[in-house]
Amino acid sequence: MRKGWMICLVTLLCSALGGCNQMGVKQNAGSTFDQVSDHFTTQDAYEFHGLTKLLTENSANGNVVNFSGRKDKDAVYMNVKLSMPDENRVNNLSLLHQGEKLYAKQGSDPNWKSVTHTQAAFQQEMNNWDPAYAFQQMAEMKKNVLPLPDEDPNDDLEAVRVTLDPKKLKSWLVTQMSEQSSGSQIQSTSTASYKPRLKLAMALSDGDWKKSSTGHKGPRIQSQAAPNVKEIVDQMDVNAEYTVYYNKTSMLPATINMSIQSQYDLNGHRVREHSQVETYLQNYGKVKPLPNPEERQSAK
Repeated sequence: MRKGWMICLVTLLCSALGGCNQMGVKQNAGSTFDQVSDHFTTQDAYEFHGLTKLLTENSANGNVVNFSGRKDKDAVYMNVKLSMPDENRVNNLSLLHQGEKLYAKQGSDPNWKSVTHTQAAFQQEMNNWDPAYAFQQMAEMKKNVLPLPDEDPNDDLEAVRVTLDPKKLKSWLVTQMSEQSSGSQIQSTSTASYKPRLKLAMALSDGDWKKSSTGHKGPRIQSQAAPNVKEIVDQMDVNAEYTVYYNKTSMLPATINMSIQSQYDLNGHRVREHSQVETYLQNYGKVKPLPNPEERQSAK
């Protein structure tokens, strides 16, 4: 009898220790992510570059956005190249955020224009690809933080995975789509408006979701008039996760990969999409000078 009780106690103890070990692993991953994030936000200077990939539908392996930039103290410069395959061209956008001011220039225009008071679309485009905003998004939307196996014990990189809360993702996407719908104009004599790319559910970026669904057959989630942003997102299945590769010596991020999967109804069709945003960080501590918006010259 006593032997039986001893076996039960040992079993319970092992189970408890196993649970504690798992809990400890999760807590360690969470604290590691917090340490990397906190250390990153204290950096005064670094460079970054990246791209997006559509992994499903008709644009498999197609690069939709290429971006690069650098931070220097309270200023961030970014160049965004948006592929327009149907038109066989690439839209070029440069952004410069200095303190409370945001500047933009498009195409071959050598002049920066202030967009401080009508900045929603341009600010959204910068937020899409700014690694600092990615960490802010992870902090606000994270659901779980999990450790990943060390892929190469001989290098200095380790990784954690941050899964995002689907409800918070949907709320954020509603805001993003609403801002895209309203558009924005550069403060100048030009009346051309700029529509930002959608980081989540990127196929919606072409603006088709804003068109009336009249004339489409089959089940519809939209009204006969203007589509409702919230209706589109409410019936959407969406999930996203970040994989953060960091240097275990400096505790600074080296690569951030965001994987996004979504399914949604659009004009009677079910759209399935898998996108990926890859961001690479380097040259911490010192970067070449940022453009001066007062000078008439092209940013490099």
